[in-house]
Amino acid sequence: MRRARLTLVLALAVFWAVVPALLAAARWPRYWEWIAPELTPMTWVQTMALVLAAAGCALVALVTARIGERPRWIWWPLGAGFFALAVDDRFALHERIRDGYLAPRGVTVPFLPWVAPGDFLIMGVAVVGLALLPFVWRAVRPDTGAALALAAGVVLSAAAVGLDSVDPATWSTAAERFQQSFEEVLELGGGLAFLAAVALRLLGLLDTHLPARAPAPEQDRDAPAPVPDTAAPSRDGAPAGPLP
Repeated sequence: MRRARLTLVLALAVFWAVVPALLAAARWPRYWEWIAPELTPMTWVQTMALVLAAAGCALVALVTARIGERPRWIWWPLGAGFFALAVDDRFALHERIRDGYLAPRGVTVPFLPWVAPGDFLIMGVAVVGLALLPFVWRAVRPDTGAALALAAGVVLSAAAVGLDSVDPATWSTAAERFQQSFEEVLELGGGLAFLAAVALRLLGLLDTHLPARAPAPEQDRDAPAPVPDTAAPSRDGAPAGPLP
């Protein structure tokens, strides 16, 4: 199981490095076109990572309920949160609300002067996630690998949210394209790190609680070979003596 865990982490790390590079190369020199905007191939990859993390949370919740592991309730809201983020990514929901309702009306948060009008919704989602973080941390803490992956996901996601919150009007066009592309790469890394945390916790639970496979019994070489039954039945059905 240790090899499976290491393979999983390495595969996700390579995936994080390779996918943005391939998307940028496919549109070079307009590298940002499949990364920075919404509803691009990068968005699809991010959505799939979050959907897999949500499904993994459901599996962990079912396993923990079966074996009596605590706390088990947190996996359901965590999975629902990942799924909600996937839906938001796929359909650009908070961007539509921002651009269609909040930004035209100049809705801002007074104590966040660097945030553009209406561009604070995802920060509210981050605050909810931070409120649930102690419960999630308690659920993954017994597994060191899962805890490290969760910490990496929190750091990468916080960096992505912070970078995304800066008003793009304060950047030049070239700088904005790089900033938005880098933010999407950080967001993908955060999603993959959360997926790794959930998958590692699931593997740890299965490794701990699944019964070990019993070794196949070996025949004793020194044991005498079974004697074949050479007795022939008599005419009336009673066993007769050995055949001559």
